[in-house]
Amino acid sequence: MTTVADPEQWREQAKQAVERFVGRFDESYRLLLYHAALPLVLTPELVNYLRNEFLRSEQVPWVAEVDLLLSDLCSQVGYELYAMDTHVRAYLLEEMEKHPRCGEQRMQKVAQVLISYVSYLSRLNPGRRQQEIEAQRWAAMVYLGGEQCKEAAREIAKRLLETSRGTGSENLTESGIRAELARLARITEELSAQLQQEPALLEYARLMQRILRTPETVSQAELNRSYRIGDEELTIPDRLLPEGLRLRAMSSSRQTVAGLEGLPPVQTFEFEVATITISDGAETSLSINLQPFEFEVALIEVNESAQINTSSFPEIVDEMIFTKTGQHLNKFEQLILQGTLANQTYEKISESTKYSARHLRNVALKLWEVLSQVLGEKVDKRNLQNVLKRWAARRHLTIHRHRQQAQEFIEDLGNGVQLEMVAIPSGSFVMGSPEDEPRRNESESPQHTVTIQSFFLGKYPVTQAQWQAVASLPQVNHELDANPSRFKGENRPVERVSWYDGMEFCGRLSQYTGKPYRLPSEAEWEYACRAGTTTPFHFGETITSELANYNADYTYGAGVKGVYRKETTPVGSFGVANAFGLYDMHGNVWEWCADHSHSDYEGAPTDGSAWLDATDNDYRVLQGGSWGFNPGSCRSASRDFYVRAERGNIRNNVGFRVVCAFGRTQ
Repeated sequence: MTTVADPEQWREQAKQAVERFVGRFDESYRLLLYHAALPLVLTPELVNYLRNEFLRSEQVPWVAEVDLLLSDLCSQVGYELYAMDTHVRAYLLEEMEKHPRCGEQRMQKVAQVLISYVSYLSRLNPGRRQQEIEAQRWAAMVYLGGEQCKEAAREIAKRLLETSRGTGSENLTESGIRAELARLARITEELSAQLQQEPALLEYARLMQRILRTPETVSQAELNRSYRIGDEELTIPDRLLPEGLRLRAMSSSRQTVAGLEGLPPVQTFEFEVATITISDGAETSLSINLQPFEFEVALIEVNESAQINTSSFPEIVDEMIFTKTGQHLNKFEQLILQGTLANQTYEKISESTKYSARHLRNVALKLWEVLSQVLGEKVDKRNLQNVLKRWAARRHLTIHRHRQQAQEFIEDLGNGVQLEMVAIPSGSFVMGSPEDEPRRNESESPQHTVTIQSFFLGKYPVTQAQWQAVASLPQVNHELDANPSRFKGENRPVERVSWYDGMEFCGRLSQYTGKPYRLPSEAEWEYACRAGTTTPFHFGETITSELANYNADYTYGAGVKGVYRKETTPVGSFGVANAFGLYDMHGNVWEWCADHSHSDYEGAPTDGSAWLDATDNDYRVLQGGSWGFNPGSCRSASRDFYVRAERGNIRNNVGFRVVCAFGRTQ
């Protein structure tokens, strides 16, 4: 939905969108919309929790949860994370307050339940999605009003201050600081209707958004103002200001003291502003419109002390069931659970009740069904202990998430298909793997320092929609199969493509856009994958199937077994990127590089260029692993070789992503 200047216009658009949604399904869906509008971020689990907690007597079908999250009222912002359109959300909350079966009292009840819910999530898995939990708690507090609302405003102000000064608990890069400030400002704006008693916070958040997006619209008076919220005084640090705005601030500061006795008069001076134009060395310059984008980065922490005692399983299962259904285990379900964990038969369990073993079996069927949904794999009496032990093993991995910002340009391929190209900064890194890295191969030796020039790399592996768009362009060297993939889907990566197919794709794309597209060198690929890390994965020392698509029947390091999907997944579907803003660098599809195969790195280039042989060599480098590979083969340093030509020999795990580079052609 597009934001328009007139609030009445966007309110009417939001109303129409809601009415279309309700009209398509059932009037009962409207009540689910009201309750789902209060949280800032939605998950399938949270929507289910709200429906069970508040709407069990309203005949809202369970499928309404899915219909809502997949509708155009919501957009996916991460793995199993959804955000409702801002204007739709504001309209629904306004209507909820007036609704006879809801009103302000119901909104406060939802807020109180939401606070309890996020508190439970925080205890269940400390460190996971803490930003989401924090935002949910603030949203609930402002709806409770009074002192709770004031406390939320003070907490937001404190986080803004700490982040802008770079003194927060997270060790953020400069781009990470800007992304976090943008997130905090966006949350404040989302809660603006409830924060009307905190005008200074709203003004500061809106000023911060303009500094980050449109600094040219910011006045000196706004920068000089003091924004006080409780005991916190918010100012704009110079580090956040673009150079032009910083010069204006310095000039204003000088003019302020110019009239003081003893100081020399202020003098004016002229200066030039330079604009950098990227040229490919040809006669014409290339126009690149860079724009910032935000993304979530995930880092895995291994916490050996977070082991769960199996004696606490009954209590943990009860909490999980309550979260899913809104109801605690009844006494019969508790007996079944305790008896199963003690390896008792239904007959043995029935001895402590007046009910038969047959009756307990029927009760247990429903219990196993709900537990299967909660734990994400099939549960029955025979495997309950093993499933719970696997679940407990995963708890010692804490996934820390934070938001960062990078720059990209977008290539329009026609018919709504776009290719996003991320700016990769220049730098140096140590290529290859250390001798003590588990599952390494001698082909990753010797480690050597490589200096990389800046370039642009595809945010995702090339998708089937992008492949089909480029395959329809005029041929450069040879024909392309428009639909080669085994696992079909516009947003899935293209696979079953040869090295020559990838080169032809780059040739057609270069001819169409006038920009130099090619396959990455293996040095560029590893540098981009690592994004400043030196660990086996850009996630850290291990990997999990919650963050990537690989054969999770196998583990790496302190990792645990997970979901083996046995097929490709839509690009970016895990919602996490590396620190450069690149997705799916580990697993999903194996990615072609430009280089010829070499048994090790003896004699390898150190300038980031592709390592090409003068003699004929039919094998080229592949990196990143795939959906079918064990995790060791998906490491940042992992490399392998494959014949580059024959289509009949190309497997359904081979794809690629493209480079756009200026000043280098290979």
